[in-house]
Amino acid sequence: MTRFKNKRIDALVVGAGPAGLMAAEVLAQAGCSVVITEAMPSPARKFLMAGKSGLNITKAEPDDVFKEAYAPLHASLCGALEGFGSSEVQQWVRGLGQEIFTGSSGRVFPKAMKASKLLRAWLSRLESFGVVLKTKWRLVEFGEDYTFDTPEGRQIVEPKVAILAMGGGSWARLGSDGHWVEQVQSIAQIAPFTPSN
Repeated sequence: MTRFKNKRIDALVVGAGPAGLMAAEVLAQAGCSVVITEAMPSPARKFLMAGKSGLNITKAEPDDVFKEAYAPLHASLCGALEGFGSSEVQQWVRGLGQEIFTGSSGRVFPKAMKASKLLRAWLSRLESFGVVLKTKWRLVEFGEDYTFDTPEGRQIVEPKVAILAMGGGSWARLGSDGHWVEQVQSIAQIAPFTPSN
């Protein structure tokens, strides 16, 4: 077992889906050194699959109507939607150099339609921020530090803070297998998986 060698790791993000990538982006923009680990061979596999038939990134509608789609809404999410609602999502996509359009239903899509171009631009921006992405790193144990099975053998990471962004149990083939629940339920109360839409 070896300790992961990096000058310093302020933040570890476990999971390279959209939630993990966005967490890494926010942390890196705040000046943190960030390492993202992903159990699968490549990041955001479910995101890419979702965009196969056209990536619906948000819906263009007034904020109050937009928020109703998430009701009942936990108080902690109200602020999140106010700070990063439909117009902010559209602005963020444009900031990655991707043109967008609004369909007749109000749904917003990248002009390229597919998720791959958007993901490549996103990963490139994260790399420019100094974010390190480690694939085929599966979390096996955590506490004060985090132990991973990797192609190079067991690795231990000792970040100042960690964010677990490991997704649900909806698509095991793409990495969303929900196995992390067993690791986390000893330290946190976990609600059963339910559809979010």
